[in-house]
Amino acid sequence: MAPPSDFPVPHIFLPSQPHSYTIIALHGRGSNGPEFAEDLFEDKSSQGLTLAEHLPHTKWVFPSSQKRHSTVFQEEMDEWFDIYSLTDPSTKEELQFEGLRDSVKHILGIISKELEIVPASNIVLLGISQGCATAIHVLLAGQHQLGGFIGIAGWLPFRKQVDNQAALSKFYNETLGLPITSACQIQTTATTPALLCHCTDDDVVDVELGHQLRDTLTASDLNIDITFTEFASGGHWIPAPHGFDAIVNFLRHRGFE
Repeated sequence: MAPPSDFPVPHIFLPSQPHSYTIIALHGRGSNGPEFAEDLFEDKSSQGLTLAEHLPHTKWVFPSSQKRHSTVFQEEMDEWFDIYSLTDPSTKEELQFEGLRDSVKHILGIISKELEIVPASNIVLLGISQGCATAIHVLLAGQHQLGGFIGIAGWLPFRKQVDNQAALSKFYNETLGLPITSACQIQTTATTPALLCHCTDDDVVDVELGHQLRDTLTASDLNIDITFTEFASGGHWIPAPHGFDAIVNFLRHRGFE
């Protein structure tokens, strides 16, 4: 699958020790790869360490989205796909098709390049907000069981259309034009363990959308192994230090260092 060529070159944060693991981290709408990297490495865990300091053998890849015309804001902005409403993401869903398709293909291309360097079990896909919404479809449309998935303050686009393996396979093939061969392929990727984090006081993406993401992926025949961690405060971000502790613990449990 040839990824679209008009995406910016990803921002790379190299490990301080020999490279054994890779985390691909997708930013939210209105941000970009370098900005997300700066923000993510600013906060610390309860041990007083940044994520990069906790994981010296891990390479971080921060892709940037394309600039797209926002229907709501009537201007060009950095976003993985256009969206009409975060209150009800199903409103005017057709606006999301093109961007989601192109973005999923682009990130799948980045994963393919990393697979030439490290095994799939040593790759984690992470996303925040719209980056999480994009990354969950990257995960399900892929062909490999990854080492893990981390979703922060996100939701599931096209939730009502993708609530089982057969529907998801049909959606990817017929709607997004992604070459998913079978529901079995989706089941393989769905075995990737996932950590979802959301703050109750998130005023951008309501925590109920996070609950819907969790419930859809666990209640369907996708049966993804999800750890859902809800924080009382922290807004539309990862609360420090406890949110970063949760991420570090999840990664450590899967051998990342």
